[in-house]
Amino acid sequence: MDSTKKYNNEVSEIYGQGAQDFSDFFKDAHDFLEPDRRKFIESMPSSAKILDCGCGPGQDSEVFAKLGFNVTGIDITPEFVKMAKRRVPEATFIQMDMREVSLPPSTFDGVWVSFSLLHIHQADVPKVLSNLKKIMKANGKIMIALHRGPKTDWVTANISGINQNCGVQEWTQSDLERIIQENGFEVEYSRPFERPGGRFPLLSIMGSITTKVPKATQ
Repeated sequence: MDSTKKYNNEVSEIYGQGAQDFSDFFKDAHDFLEPDRRKFIESMPSSAKILDCGCGPGQDSEVFAKLGFNVTGIDITPEFVKMAKRRVPEATFIQMDMREVSLPPSTFDGVWVSFSLLHIHQADVPKVLSNLKKIMKANGKIMIALHRGPKTDWVTANISGINQNCGVQEWTQSDLERIIQENGFEVEYSRPFERPGGRFPLLSIMGSITTKVPKATQ
């Protein structure tokens, strides 16, 4: 088994074992992401199709569905998928690894990635962004929230809500902006912040699919 698949299984197992604890700890969509969620929602057409990428037990999916959006959620953890289906029966939920997204191209107006890219090593992020771009509409928006660090590094962190240690990818603001831009998106919004009472500095970035033609290599 390669290291990526081994890590995927570990993440799924850690969150699966702590799924109820996580859901109880984060009962509702993160209030500290409300400025980002509001900006994302305001950018959506009224009949938008939204992908909740790494949906967990469905807190954000519930918010989007209540606003009348067509919501699809994916998560690598089967326990979360089951919980999300119960919580938001009008949405569609699929167990899926975000590294291997298999959904119809040009489908989604928006992709919401709340603390799930956190578990993707920086070497795999270009592939994830490329795959997400393929399933987004030409004017699509992506919102990403994750841990911000003093340098871009793979570290071990204790996961809030389940009290388990797990490998996570921290980013500097400039490095995440750069990799987003290098993979076909324009950065529209970038917010470094800290959650009141939280243990980690955080970062939210919204991007849109770029229409710029890449410069020819000299």
